[in-house]
Amino acid sequence: MQKRHLYILSGLATIFICGAALKAAEVFQSRTVKIPSPAEISKQADSFSPEEISQLEIDDILRDRLRFDPQWQEIAQAIRQDIIIKKWGKDGVANPAWKRYGAKAYPLLSYYARSRDETRQKYGIEGIRSLGKPYTTIWLKGHIKRRLTSPSFYDVAPYISEAQNKDWEKEFGLDDPKVRAELISLAKANLEPRNSPQYYNQFNFDFLSRLLGYDAVYGKAPYQRDKNFAGLSEWLQFEQLPQPSDRQIQAAIATFQKLSTEAQEYILVERLGAIKAGEITPSARSFFRSLANQSISNLTPSAASDRLWAIAELDRHGDILGTELLKNILNNDLSQLHSLSRIVSYENFTQKGDYAYYLLLGIAEKYPQSKFVQACREYGDLTGRSYFNAQPRSQDILTRNENRTDKERLNAWQDWLKKYPDHSGADDANYFLALALQDNNDIMGAMRIWMKIMTQPMGDRDAIYLAFPHVRTLLDVGLSIEQMQTLLQEPETQTLAPLLQYVIAIQYARSQNYARALELTKNLDLNIIPDRILEDYYQPQGRWWQDDNRVVNFKKEAQSLLSEQKLRWQKLQQWQIESTPESRYQIASDWAGIGGWKNGYFPIWDGFRAYHLPSDWNCRQWWVCDESKRSSSEILAKYQGGSQNAIALSLYQQLIEEKSIPSEIREKSLYMIAMTLLAQWENHTFSETQSIHPPAGVTASGKYRQLSVSRGSYSYQDYEQREKSMLTDYQRRIDTIITELQVKFPQSRYTDDLLFSSFFLSDQPRYLQRLVERYPNSDRVNEANFLLELKK
Repeated sequence: MQKRHLYILSGLATIFICGAALKAAEVFQSRTVKIPSPAEISKQADSFSPEEISQLEIDDILRDRLRFDPQWQEIAQAIRQDIIIKKWGKDGVANPAWKRYGAKAYPLLSYYARSRDETRQKYGIEGIRSLGKPYTTIWLKGHIKRRLTSPSFYDVAPYISEAQNKDWEKEFGLDDPKVRAELISLAKANLEPRNSPQYYNQFNFDFLSRLLGYDAVYGKAPYQRDKNFAGLSEWLQFEQLPQPSDRQIQAAIATFQKLSTEAQEYILVERLGAIKAGEITPSARSFFRSLANQSISNLTPSAASDRLWAIAELDRHGDILGTELLKNILNNDLSQLHSLSRIVSYENFTQKGDYAYYLLLGIAEKYPQSKFVQACREYGDLTGRSYFNAQPRSQDILTRNENRTDKERLNAWQDWLKKYPDHSGADDANYFLALALQDNNDIMGAMRIWMKIMTQPMGDRDAIYLAFPHVRTLLDVGLSIEQMQTLLQEPETQTLAPLLQYVIAIQYARSQNYARALELTKNLDLNIIPDRILEDYYQPQGRWWQDDNRVVNFKKEAQSLLSEQKLRWQKLQQWQIESTPESRYQIASDWAGIGGWKNGYFPIWDGFRAYHLPSDWNCRQWWVCDESKRSSSEILAKYQGGSQNAIALSLYQQLIEEKSIPSEIREKSLYMIAMTLLAQWENHTFSETQSIHPPAGVTASGKYRQLSVSRGSYSYQDYEQREKSMLTDYQRRIDTIITELQVKFPQSRYTDDLLFSSFFLSDQPRYLQRLVERYPNSDRVNEANFLLELKK
């Protein structure tokens, strides 16, 4: 097995001894030929043009062959020393390799420039810039063709002043109109489509944005575009009519409905809304009366919203028709108010949203005894804040709410919903009802409410986006497979059945039942999830721009991930069937390796699972980590069950606990345990790392266990103590592994790696000293000595 190299804290990298394998037709015709020496390649490179040099690339496969080839030690060591100094040294590199080797270093510099390691990347970019034109232009052209995201455009050309930007363009040859046009055309041809997850992270996108402007690349955002007032003149003519006929009124309505959203808002707010109460014009009264007299049963949502707006406006002006209709709505059919309330909720930063708010507020003040306003008052009493402006209630009400038991709070919300099921705030009330069920530890009841909010119309639907985070969290680290299977059989949840079936399969895969996971997903089609459910999650404020394709992209990407997962599960199942120590090692390593997270990932997190999973500071809201509702062991098991590294560590631990395990498997497994712990510490969030602590094989310190995750607040010292305790636990486990490798496997190829990594984990020079003394031939000795010198 080849050594794996861990990069501590992203920047603290273990540097490969990088030989430069030059690949071009003129240099290598096959990989079996003799590798040329530095002198030979130097002689050849002297005869190359810059364009020919740019075609010479580092071959990743040949790289390892070159690491210890004596013929390449001069260049390899020079480059290696440069990077050691640049990474660890206090001063810069005095005489970098590119000054000594000139253009012959270009292929290696180009290779380093696209490294994700910050030091290597900066080294490569700096070297290319030092070579100047045409190499800067050649590199830029090649980077555009590769469609890479590293380095980003701003790593090469940070945001600078206009004058400095011109200097950058000149440096890379963009001051030449022909070169500029060529590279712009090339970048456009190599731009990922807008539905690509990498669209905004592309080097090419930022390159084009800098040269052409953001709007030229993506187009203006809706709020930047000129308002469309086409057809408004016809409406303005209608406004001038002293006594419009029925035919003219219908024509005006037809004209209004054809206008753009901006033009309609302009008419309702700035034209008709500007008329003082009681001074409505004949044309405006006729227009509103005609809208108000429409039968509600046949109207589209947009037309129903216009009708209610007209009724509210007529009432504002004292029109008897509007007043009678409004009173009936306020006391008998509250659902008609949803469209007006929704505008306030989602568009209050627009003129129409502001105006709608004052219409509702005026209604509440004018009809304080109506059923609608009574419901608003009682809702405000339950939340402790006004329904309309969130102002705190009296201290008596706040104290009463504070003193309510969980059961009393649950009953209060149930009673409110029984009395006002069609109120605009019914969705918000159901949200609080679900929280109350959670507080009463009825998690299945709460889950049913969350799913009901997502799938069934209720209220003005401005709170539906709050439900999905609870659903995804409970599916991921909350409910058991049995509980999810119960939900899957219930008629009310069938619209979400594909989602439930998918996550059940994920849970089986996490628990190593790959056969069951494959069985459940055999014909699973995520595309049958109704778009409206996903739209309410991804676009709770509606679709604000034409190119918002998140719903389509989610289905496409989730289905694609599922296809990849099934292939991974098939491979894991085959190893499981083989049931040998080596195959079991392979299963654990697959979970720990690059892409191992896909084995048990539920794509509804959109790539941000570690950041969205509830942590200790908000567990009162999220049942999944509340120790007053679940045992700490159950919480730990659930969080570990969703972590690729925790799963891998558990599988490795099971393997090394077997007495009959072959020595070579034990050696590799010990090394991989240490590497997985280091990877968890380095690459994952503190929140996630503490939620799975202690992972299998690690013993938690007493100090850590005394910090309960159910506490309401924390100081900085609490977290600092947690971090120190966990770090000590990790280092203690790695030290035991190092000791066992030294005692049982004295010739192990892994111990020097672990000693080197342990230095960065602990900041203790003794690990470097031990590496230098015991492993003098290690490829890490130079760096270790350099770092020891810095510590003196």
